[in-house]
Amino acid sequence: MSFDTTRSAERVQKILAKAGITSRRKAEELIQEGSVTINGKVAQLGDKAIFGQDSVKVNGKLIHTTEDPIYLAFYKPVGVISMMMDTEHRPTLRDYLTKVHARVFPVGRLDFMSEGLILLTNDGAVAEKVQKNQEIMRTYRVKIKGRLDDEMLKRLERGAKIDDKLVRPYAVRIAHELDSKTQVDLVMKGAGAADIKAMVEMKGFLVDKITRTTIGHITLKGLEPGQYKALKASQVE
Repeated sequence: MSFDTTRSAERVQKILAKAGITSRRKAEELIQEGSVTINGKVAQLGDKAIFGQDSVKVNGKLIHTTEDPIYLAFYKPVGVISMMMDTEHRPTLRDYLTKVHARVFPVGRLDFMSEGLILLTNDGAVAEKVQKNQEIMRTYRVKIKGRLDDEMLKRLERGAKIDDKLVRPYAVRIAHELDSKTQVDLVMKGAGAADIKAMVEMKGFLVDKITRTTIGHITLKGLEPGQYKALKASQVE
């Protein structure tokens, strides 16, 4: 990814995102923490700079990138934190990406005990667009104890209030019926931090397993837990 140094000044959080340092939201947190400087002065929210002309540093390190944008689809295993680092020393995404030499970060998160699809990139602008796009569908395959009838499905379709917010699936369908369990696909619209497990349990069901299987048209096809595949820019767009 390259930058045109002749263009006008941009907000520093946008520069950090475009440089692949982190998402714009996280960049704002870094600024508020006093971790970002512009030409030696601690940056404030709203400050602007010109990439390639002004000296923008994060924790004392000058930011620059000549990397091409990278997009990865990763199958997060159960018991892995959806971050690149963890102060509690739990397994992280970085542990599975040792062959990826670019600085990538996850687009959104999955619960610690959930598994499934996570996108990673060094393209902060694209990551922000994905997070803000409320039309992107995400599918969660939930393994529920017992067999479900029509009334139970309708109960799930109605959703539940969590923290004063209605969490309601866009669509509900049975994927597989097992001997004593049922796999149900819950299609959620947008990137809201919906607690799928809490919603399902509030409707009276016992959750055995949750797997995010799709984000838009990107799927887990060909991946096992802990594996990842590279995506083309056209796929992400």
